[in-house]
Parts: sequence; C-alpha cells; structure tokens
Amino acid sequence: MPLSLSKLKGMLCIPESSESNSKDVGSRSARESRPDKTPVVQERPRSSDSSTSASTSETKRSDQILDVLKTFNLKNLRTVKDVALQQIDGEPIDDKTYLMERIVQLVADLPISSRTSATLTNAFLNQLWTDLKHPPQSYLGADYVYRKADGTNNNILWPHLGAAKQPYARTVRPRLMQPVARPDPGVIFESLLARKKFRPHPNKISSVLFYVASIIIHDIFHTNHEDYSISDTSSYLDLAPLYGSSAKEQEAVRTMRDGKLKPDCFSDVRILGFPPGVGVLLIMFNRFHNHIAENLARIDESGRFSRILNPQGKPRPPNAEKLYDEALFQTARLITTGLYANVILKDYVRTILNLNRVDSLWNLDPRSEEGNAIFGHKIPEATGNSVSAEFNLVYRWHSCVSERDEQWTKEAYTKLFGHQTSLSMGQFLGALNEWAKKLSPDPVKREFAGLQRQPDNKYPDEELAAIWTASVSDVAGSYGAAHVPEILKNVEVLGIIQSRSWNLASLNEFREYFKLEPHKTFEDINPDPLIVEQLRRLYGHPDNVEIYPGVVIEAAKEPKLPGSGLCTNFTTSRAILSDAVALVRGDRFYTIDYTPANLTNWGFTQADYDLAINNGCVFYKLVLTALPNSYRQNSVYAHYPLVIPEENKSILTKLKKADLYNFDKPTNLPATLALGSSEACRTVMGGTSAFRSSWDAQLFSAQGLQHNGERASIVAHKLLQTEGLQAAADAFYKDAITTLLRNNAYQLAGYHQVDVVRDVFNIAHAQFAANLFLLPLGSKSKSHAKYAEQDIVALLSAIYSCANMEQPARRFAVVKKKQKAILQLAARLQEEVSNGIKGNFSLHSHSPVQLRSLAAQVIQEASKSGLSPADIVWSQLLPLAAWVFVNQSRVFAEVLDHILGEGDKKTDIAELKQMLDQEGSSSAKAQSYFREICRLRPSTPIFREATSSQTVIDGRNQIQVSAGQRILCDTDPTAANRDSTGLSDAGQGQPEDPLLPFGGEVALGARLRLATLGSTLSVLCGLEKLSRAVGPTGQLRRLKEGDVVNYLNVEESMVQSYPASLTVRWEA
Repeated sequence: MPLSLSKLKGMLCIPESSESNSKDVGSRSARESRPDKTPVVQERPRSSDSSTSASTSETKRSDQILDVLKTFNLKNLRTVKDVALQQIDGEPIDDKTYLMERIVQLVADLPISSRTSATLTNAFLNQLWTDLKHPPQSYLGADYVYRKADGTNNNILWPHLGAAKQPYARTVRPRLMQPVARPDPGVIFESLLARKKFRPHPNKISSVLFYVASIIIHDIFHTNHEDYSISDTSSYLDLAPLYGSSAKEQEAVRTMRDGKLKPDCFSDVRILGFPPGVGVLLIMFNRFHNHIAENLARIDESGRFSRILNPQGKPRPPNAEKLYDEALFQTARLITTGLYANVILKDYVRTILNLNRVDSLWNLDPRSEEGNAIFGHKIPEATGNSVSAEFNLVYRWHSCVSERDEQWTKEAYTKLFGHQTSLSMGQFLGALNEWAKKLSPDPVKREFAGLQRQPDNKYPDEELAAIWTASVSDVAGSYGAAHVPEILKNVEVLGIIQSRSWNLASLNEFREYFKLEPHKTFEDINPDPLIVEQLRRLYGHPDNVEIYPGVVIEAAKEPKLPGSGLCTNFTTSRAILSDAVALVRGDRFYTIDYTPANLTNWGFTQADYDLAINNGCVFYKLVLTALPNSYRQNSVYAHYPLVIPEENKSILTKLKKADLYNFDKPTNLPATLALGSSEACRTVMGGTSAFRSSWDAQLFSAQGLQHNGERASIVAHKLLQTEGLQAAADAFYKDAITTLLRNNAYQLAGYHQVDVVRDVFNIAHAQFAANLFLLPLGSKSKSHAKYAEQDIVALLSAIYSCANMEQPARRFAVVKKKQKAILQLAARLQEEVSNGIKGNFSLHSHSPVQLRSLAAQVIQEASKSGLSPADIVWSQLLPLAAWVFVNQSRVFAEVLDHILGEGDKKTDIAELKQMLDQEGSSSAKAQSYFREICRLRPSTPIFREATSSQTVIDGRNQIQVSAGQRILCDTDPTAANRDSTGLSDAGQGQPEDPLLPFGGEVALGARLRLATLGSTLSVLCGLEKLSRAVGPTGQLRRLKEGDVVNYLNVEESMVQSYPASLTVRWEA
C-alpha cells in the first residue's frame, strides 16, 4: 500500500510547511471542539494568487522529496539500517565496514538544503562531540589517581563535593507544616523503641552483617559535635574508619615506610565503642592492606615503584623514600578499598536481597558496564556524591543488636559510666568526651578488647579469630518497633534531637519522594495494636510522624526468596538500594578510575570478584589473607560470615554445595613449618603414617575415598624401579624440544625468537606427563574426551596447587574453578585405568608408545597391590602427574635462566655445548653440573601434614610439630646458595643425587630432571648465539612469598606454581 505524502515526509525528516500545519491543526481543532450536530461554517474561497502560491510551494516540497529519494540507493539504505541498529543495541561499531565513511557518503549525496541532510549532519556532529567528555572526568598525576584522605577531588570539577567537613545534603523537600510541639524524645523511646523481648532475625543473619553496616555507616557519616549540619568524614566509601578522614588522621595510622599501616589498628575511635567484632573486621582490612603493600613492592610491575628510588637517567630526588612510601600506600589503599566495595556489593548486598539462598549469578552492581540504554543514553557515573541527613537516620539499625552484643554494651557502659541507672544527656555526652580525651593519638597505643600485643605489635591470631568465630555464630536481632536495647536510650534520644535540628521532611514525604504510597493510617505504619495506639497518642495523624523514629518503627518486611533477605522496615528497604547505587556509581575511584592501570594487574585481581567462585562473594579473600592459620581454606566462617553457620549449612545443602565447605568450629593451627635439613625432610617425606600428603581428592568431592595422602606413592616407587624410564624420557624430550622449537619459533627484528617456557618447555612437559600417566591428550576437534596441551597444563598445575600452594584463599579459588574439569579428567582416566587393568590400554599410534607401555606395566602392578582404579587415579596418577609437570617446568626454566645469566654472570654457552658433545648429556660431569645449578636455584616446594603431635630433629634443633600442622620440605635442602656459574665446578658436585634417598615423587622428579635436562640443553645450546630477548619478555618473573618461590603469569595478575614465560632469541 503506497505511503501517504505526510508519512513519507516524516521518514525523510522533511517537515510540513508551517502554513499547511497551522491550517490542518486549526481545521482539526475546530471540528473536534464543536458538538456533533453543530454545522461547520464553510471557509471563504482563496484568491487566485494565493492558490498559485500554494501550488508552487507544494511543487517545491515535492521536488525536495524526490531529490532526497534519489539518494536512497541500496548502499545508502544499508547505511541507514546499520546506523539505526547500532543506536538500538549499543554494540561497538565494526569500523572495517566503513560505517563512518558511508555516513559521510550518504550526507554528501543529499541536497545541501534538505532537512534530512541537516538532521544527519547534526546527529554525526553530536556523536563526535559526545565521544569525549566535556570537561574530562579523569586526570593523570598523584593528585587525581589516588584518593585524598578527606575525599576532595573525587569530582574534579567540584573538588569539595562530598569531602569531609562539608554540610550534609537534603534529599527531600519538606513541604508540609509540622506541629511545633512535638513529643518528648525520651517518651518516644519508651513507648515506641524500647526492647521488651529479643526477636532473632528471621533469616538467621549474623552480627557480622551489621558489623559491616557499622563500618559503612561510620565511613560516610560523622556528625560534627559543634555543628550538626557538618559531616567530619567524606561521602565516599573510602574506608575512613581504617584510614582516617584527614591527612593528620591518616599519618597517625601509617608507618610512613614501605606503604604500610601500623599493625592491627584503625583510625576511628568511635569503633572502640562497638562490640569487638567491628574492630576485628577493620584489623583484617589493615592486614590485607599490608599484605598488598608488601607484594606490590615485590612484584614491582614495570618498575613503577623501584624507579622512584632509582630513576633511570635522572638524579635521585631527595625525598625518594617518601615518594616511594606514598606510591605504595596509595596504591595499596585503592586495592583494599576495591575489595571493601566488592565485600559490600557481592556479599553484603547479596545477603540483603536474599540472593545467598539461590544459585543465581545476578548481582545488583552499580558499576555495571551495561549502562547503555536504547539509543545510547548512559547512566551517569563518577559524578561525585554527597550524603544526606535523611540517610544518616535511615541507617540507624540498633534494633538488630544481638543479645550477646547488648550484654557487651551494658558491660562497656558500666566501665565508662559506673553503675548509674540513668544519665542525663549532658552527663552522657560529658562522659563520652572525657573518655575520648584520654585516648592516645597513636592508634597502636589504644586499648582494644582487652587484647595484649605481641613483640611485633600484632594481636595473637587465635584471639582475633576467637572474636570473629563468635561473631559469625551470633544471630542478630530483627528490625521493627520496640526492639532497641534499653541501654541505647541516650543514643536514640540524641538521634531524635539531631533529626529535629535538621528540619527534615516527614516519614510520608520521604516515602512519596521514592514513589511509595504514603501511610494513610497508623495501621499502615505498623499493624501492632500497641504501636498503633502509641503513635496515635503521640502524633495524631500519620502525616505528622517524623522521619525518625518513623523509619525504625515501621513494620519489617517478610523474607522473600530472592528479594527480601535483610527484612528491614519497608521504607528503609527501598531507600538503601538507591543510596548504594549513588555511593558506588557516583565514586570516580569505583568507576572510571577503577582500572588495572591504577591498581596494577595483580592488585586489581586481588580486589576483584569471580562469579565462578562463591557466586562472586569475596569475603574469603579478606579472612583467609588476614588469618591464614585460623580457618581452613573452605571454612564457612571465612566464606559466608553474614549468616550463622547452622543456617548456612541448611542453605548450601539445599543448593547441593555443602560438600564444598567445612562447617566445623575453627581451631587455630600453628604456622607452616619450613624444614631446612636433609635428615628432617627425609623423615617427613619418608612415607611414614606420621606425615601425609596435603593432597586430598575430597576437595574435589571425589566420594568414597580416604585422605589420599595416607597412601605412599606406589606408582612413583615402581617407576623408579622400572628399566628404560630414563632412556625413554631422554628420547621423548630430544624429539619434543626439537619439534616444538621448529613449530613455534618466529623471526623478529633480524633474530629467531620463541617463548621457550610457554611454547616449548611447558608444552613438552604436558605431553610427557600425559603420556607417562595415561592422560587423554589429543586434539579437541577429534574427540570430546581428549585434552589439548594447554588444558593439561592448567589442570595439572591446579592439582599441584591444591596441595602445595601456601595461600589458602588461592588454594580454594583453584579448587572451585577447576573442580568440574578435574572430575571429568579423573573419570576419563579412571575408565582408561579400568580397561588397562584388564589388558586393554589404548596405545595410540601418535603417542610415545614406550612411555605409555611403561605406565601400563606400572599400573597393573599397582592394581595387584590392592589399589582400586579410583585409588590409582586419585591417590597416584593425578598428584604424581601434577608433581612431575610442575617440577619439570620449574627446573627447566630455572636452569636455562641460570645459564643465560645477567651481565657478567653468564655461562659460556659454547663451552657448555662443547662439554655436552664431548662428555655426553648423561655423563657424570654433565649430571653434576646440572645438580649444582639446581642447588643454587629455588626448589619445587612440597608440603606434608602431620597426622599427630610429634618431635622432628631439624639439624641441631628439636622441633615440636602439632597434629594438622603443614610442613614445607625443601626438595633441595643441601642448597647453600653459593655463587657458582662456571663449568670449572661441575666435577665437584656430589656423585649421587642427594634427592634419590627421599624416595617417592621427589626421587622420581630428581631422576627425570637429570634424564631430560641434558638432551634439552644440547638442542638449545646448538642455537647460534642464544641469549635472552631484549626487555621484560626475556626475564623469568618470580614472586617470593615467605619460604616459597612461585611465579607470575604473563599479565602479572596472578601467582602460579609454574613459570609462565621466558623468551629467548638467536641469530638467524
């Protein structure tokens, strides 16, 4: 059906003429305004001149339409379609389609005087203008990259917006006249607020959730005692209770060295008036900050911190140490506050919305990048924020104080005020002021919870953990009227007085602002007849009810799954979500400046969440970092502390996840013990029942298996006794290294180059381990049951890390992310073992048959010793394959790194090649040389766990070991770190490898490394003028954490157990 002329004009952006429009509108209005039967007076006929003019005008408009239509060929119609679709879905533009150029072509084809041309030109200009911020929201330099102590410069245009010492904002305009004579605050408390009987929270939320809330509240609200309109803290979630709200407060809590905070302390003295669980939470953030600062300095991404002390090509500034400390401190603060924000958004808000009870990955995250609505309208961000007086009142949640914390408060008040049964407001405030004056200005010297500091100024882990464990187990109270502890009467009365001094809107006006129905009756506010009667006597009409205590005495919401988890009062439940969005999305440091560039790649990862782990919850990162020896890696007290453990067990059981977590009451374990003598390590790793492997298949929900570490490595012992293993390994590596070098090397700037660790060594080790332990290696495209080399690398390193990585948070993350894949691999391997025991091993033509034949022989012997296929897989093959891969990866990379050397400490590669050719790669001299390099380099860590309390002789010391204590065994305990790089010492090493007497996986690793290093280095040393690649890619990136050396991935964002990259080059 043909389009009408007016519709066609609209599509092509051609307006109707003003004359035509006015006539049409006038005529239509006339017709529509008259009654149905009223005749319409005929218009007088136009003169001939006016008819001619109208005809000419219509002809011109028709010509315009035709001119525009001529430009709409198929190419231009496609352009219009692409522009429209891009505006609707907001997806990035594929500029290889030349859309921008096609827009130019379209506009150029249009008549210059057409409205369509002007409209498209303006749209194009609008797009180009809005591409850039006007003015910019983010700047470079320390004044803008880092948070200011007082919150200034969050919004660069209005630097004092939301800063400390600024007035509260007002959210709602108070329009209604309120009674001048209002009820007495004391009477309000006794009639509406005072707790008569404790009611536990309906969702069994723990006191810890309200400890988090206390920190948030005191982070953004601190009413000045002299002027109630002023807040002495910033309006941003910058963890001010820990760091302070001014430069002076911040300096008091810092060491001013190496970016660290003074140990186990916090800035805000108000927190000392809260139950100790609140302070323990801040102390955990303190420890997390110091952990971050230490590792930032160790990793030193791109030299960003070390260059401050040692600038290249510039004189060292006189205040270099101060600048170094400042850069580390401020970066660590950004990372720590980043974790704090994620605790709020991913743990706290998730529990508020009852999302912790469903297996959903959805979160209410104001930082969402999906802020582009239809036609490109984006939710504003980084605007700054200013908290309002109304929300100061909304967040007064004393109704939820638990019975335990109520008793603590009573005891604290007795110490502070004596046994006075009642205090006037003046006495109350006066006593508080006297108490505050007596506090030391040095946060470390303030008494906290009756704890005694150790010589290092830290509190004992076990005492902090005891407070935390009790807090997690403590069920909080319910929201609602008549539920504030009597001991807090003066606090509530002061709140009412403050509220009235601010002249705020009423409860109903506050509700209307959020588009909520105003309360029409007192029963709407709270259906309890007693509360209704009291309200009627006090206020007379619902419109007169003040915002405070109104928001406290409203009825509380019922639990909804999901939706309502906090079960707070109706108005509060709506308002706090708006405030959460404003606090986070308005903060520049949580939006446009929350980047790996500012936090470092590693730091960003430490603060970040992962939806594959705990559905995004991150509390475990904080607890396990601060108290690593107090909680198991899967303790529910660390992972889900916002709900009491008994309720969490019920929740996780319904979600079929309870087997992933430990619900036992935690017991503090001694720190990991590092042994340094050969005798002690042989004792611990000798296969006795007193010590077992830390590897446990139950971590992966492998059911029906005992703790796998209780079985000695039977397969390792049998492989050591197998003839032909060394020869088969040597042949495999010689062929694999040659092939991988040929396939992965490339030319760059006149040299051959290859990432020898990533693309050669690690692939060869994965292939070797897969063939020796019957893992299903192959192309994914050929079979869904096969695994590519990169998959084998990821899974074997994960299995190793579960037993031999020191950081419990990291171990748990590995288990959670790789659990499903490892279970699938184990199932496939168990099928292969079951078939093999019957004599049906699959020896593929593309696999090294000799290696797989050796494995088949050993597995059949293991089966005869009484091991089931499941036991063989979980207690033998998987942990042993993981150990062999990681050990080979570390040894090869470290030996090559040693040979390549730095500066004057370089091995003469030509001389080494000559020795290998003349003596043979497996000769005693070559073997001794390699052993010496291994002695000088970091060894592969291996952990054991004591099954009972006992004494271990370590050198001249007798060490008492506790049951369950982790023990780190140095797999090369003879290392003395001598500086030896030349071949002249090669014959002076021990003729027998000192690791062979250790037996098990350690002895197997020693045998394999010596069997394969020679053939590998023979190939590499044959490359012409082999050297490191220029720049960082030619360096091996390590990270020493305590007694353990690990490695960084390529992005330096994660710590892993095996080397990730080392690029070498040689002449073409």
